[in-house]
Amino acid sequence: MTISDDSSGVETPLLEEDSVGSCLDYKGRPVDKTNRGGWKSATFIIGVEIAERFAYCGIDSNLVTYLTGPLGQSTATAAVNVNTWSGTTALLPLLGAFVTDSFLGRYRTIIIAFLIYILVNIK
Repeated sequence: MTISDDSSGVETPLLEEDSVGSCLDYKGRPVDKTNRGGWKSATFIIGVEIAERFAYCGIDSNLVTYLTGPLGQSTATAAVNVNTWSGTTALLPLLGAFVTDSFLGRYRTIIIAFLIYILVNIK
């Protein structure tokens, strides 16, 4: 698709074929859309998110039982600890977004978070 300039007869492409305007990646290089994103990246992110949901639901569903059983906490103390854990996990994405945008980059952060989940859930 092109835009034609009637005065000069020059046609300008509406979208550049190999780069995304003036966008830069996290290393300051122009973004080349021929080798960025797509299904390879989407599959990676979806897989990590599925693993994260399984880990969260597995911990969430068994945490009160574990705290009241093997750890011997009262039901009230266990409920307070589970609510604290749930609130912390709800707010940690804000910290994660700051660290990701400021220091690590999205793919390194995803890999690090995935490895932490794996290490925590290994028995």
